[in-house]
Amino acid sequence: MRLTKVKKIIREGWSRPERVEGWVDSQLYREFADPSTRKEWKAVLRRAVGNGKGSPARTALDIGTGPGTIAQFWSELDYQTMGIDFSPRMLEAARQAAQERNLTIHYTEGDAEDPPFPDRSFNLISSRFLLFTLPHPGYALRRWTQLLREGGVLVLIGHDHPQNPENRGHHQQKKRKWRMSEEYRQALQELPFKNHTSGELRVVMEAAGLNDICSLKMEGVIEARARLGERTPELGEFSSVPFVLVGRK
Repeated sequence: MRLTKVKKIIREGWSRPERVEGWVDSQLYREFADPSTRKEWKAVLRRAVGNGKGSPARTALDIGTGPGTIAQFWSELDYQTMGIDFSPRMLEAARQAAQERNLTIHYTEGDAEDPPFPDRSFNLISSRFLLFTLPHPGYALRRWTQLLREGGVLVLIGHDHPQNPENRGHHQQKKRKWRMSEEYRQALQELPFKNHTSGELRVVMEAAGLNDICSLKMEGVIEARARLGERTPELGEFSSVPFVLVGRK
């Protein structure tokens, strides 16, 4: 299958209204609406960029922003924040969420593998749950690095999954308002990072030219997620382990 077709199929899948609704209703999204879990995530992301608040001149870009989950944190930390996504419906959800939280975030539609911005435009670039959807994740990370100013930070957020496939994806039942087509399943098989780990991602960050790469401690988030799972048993337990990788240009 041609990679241009793969990208088109993935984009169409993430643009379906039932896909957007299912994602926003999933536990992996709803953990960011829970005050205690959100507080722990914000503490981790603050450590990623330093304890000081950003000056008005500092800019952040969240790539593959979806419903704006991570972009909201950068705005709350006083960054001039932009988000980019290839799904118009996801961007609608992001704009609505920003309005509800009274945040000023500029969202635009675009290709995550080649965001339409000049080199050295941002102090901070982030991405969560995106690289597994890209036909060229290595090219994407190289491009994102080019978009960073000297000393800028790339923050990559994801989850390491258990080895046993049966224990993966606790949130699938909630997300199954959208059903994969056979075409979408075939497209997934063409994606090189479909099942990547944080360790593999770290190597690609090094190849992209990033320095001082580190994995942040996530104990507070993990404990808060466990408590959230106990309070919401209908959504299932968290079976994956979140990670935040940080690299500097």
